[in-house]
Amino acid sequence: MSTTIKPILSAVWSTNTLGICIASQESPAGLMPALKGVTLREWLSIAQADEDANIALLLTAALDRVLPFHIEVPINCLDGTLRHVIMSGLPGDRSEGSHLQYSGFVLDVTGQRKALEDALRTAAEYRLLIENSTDLIAHCDAEGRYVSISPSYSEMIGWSAEEMLGQQVTDFLHPDDRAPAAAVLHTIFTGGEQPDVVEVHKMHRNGHYITLGTKACGVTDPSTGKNIGAVLVSRDITRDKEKMLQLEQQAMRDALTGLPNRAWFFKQVDGMLAQHQDPRYVTVLFLDLNGFKAVNDSMGHAAGDSLLQQIGERLQSCMAPDESVTRLGGDEFVVAARCPDRKAASAIAERLIASLNLPFSISISNSAVSIGAAIGVSQARPATSSAKLLLQQADTAMYQAKARRDVSYQFFCLPSHL
Repeated sequence: MSTTIKPILSAVWSTNTLGICIASQESPAGLMPALKGVTLREWLSIAQADEDANIALLLTAALDRVLPFHIEVPINCLDGTLRHVIMSGLPGDRSEGSHLQYSGFVLDVTGQRKALEDALRTAAEYRLLIENSTDLIAHCDAEGRYVSISPSYSEMIGWSAEEMLGQQVTDFLHPDDRAPAAAVLHTIFTGGEQPDVVEVHKMHRNGHYITLGTKACGVTDPSTGKNIGAVLVSRDITRDKEKMLQLEQQAMRDALTGLPNRAWFFKQVDGMLAQHQDPRYVTVLFLDLNGFKAVNDSMGHAAGDSLLQQIGERLQSCMAPDESVTRLGGDEFVVAARCPDRKAASAIAERLIASLNLPFSISISNSAVSIGAAIGVSQARPATSSAKLLLQQADTAMYQAKARRDVSYQFFCLPSHL
């Protein structure tokens, strides 16, 4: 059966004292089963497209009690279409004849019925999506108060819908997030957009905070164009943040020794140089091991790796609270520190050399080895250099120390007042 509905159907009719339709003006003519010459009950039995007995009962009850009626009925039309029509009737004046005299109309409401069904289906699908979504979906009004939340929201943060509805969205955020979140909502409520996902910390009912990534979109009244609130779609990114932090930490660590790596060193020292209020010198000590290559070549790479791990542990153990050691790669290590003067930097260098002079045990060959180091030292006041330059200067000073052979550490071109 065709479902194309053209054109809209209407009819005006009237019945005589016997209840038979004596007049019917239909538009377009010949589209619906003829009303003229039959009673309303007879026409209904001919035209009705389904087997819903309640429709006939409603019509019979109205006619028997001489009451107005307004009944929706699906009808089979003569062009093969099924249409929904409203059949309405008003009883005539009883003083003029039988109570079976009626006048009324038939009006095609197929389009309106379809629009209503589509809207109901869309609403049902939307509710099904909301109720089964793992995302946290909430709707707030233009004052920033919760109007609705998805079941997943309550499940995630522990607050029931009754506890959240009517409350300010920002009330459930960490105090540090409230002002930025309020600014984002204000932007949306005044017609702006927030294309980026906003990171917030939502308070769980138990008191801890959950990290959420939230996308906020404005809701507009289609009739006025005025903002009436926002839809907030959030996702728990707590684990994502933890994984990201782990990856960042791994990216900043040397895989063999577990010490910070070259990338961490540059970030750390540039950060130290940016602290203008600290009057101390940022100090870099570049260490190149003496005797490591011989161990690596004679005992193998496994022995060399074991030695590097022990060296890293020993250097780490002799670091003061304001000092850090990094493995640049190979047998090169670097220490970053803050020193008030050259004397303090010399003390660090001597401490490192003394630590490395103690023998190391190589379990693979069941032997002990001694490793020395040549150290180059560079220093700079905050805001006067860069991590890259300080490392280059310390590297140059280290080669100067190696060349002299009679010293274990060397300063790079220090100003005369140091």
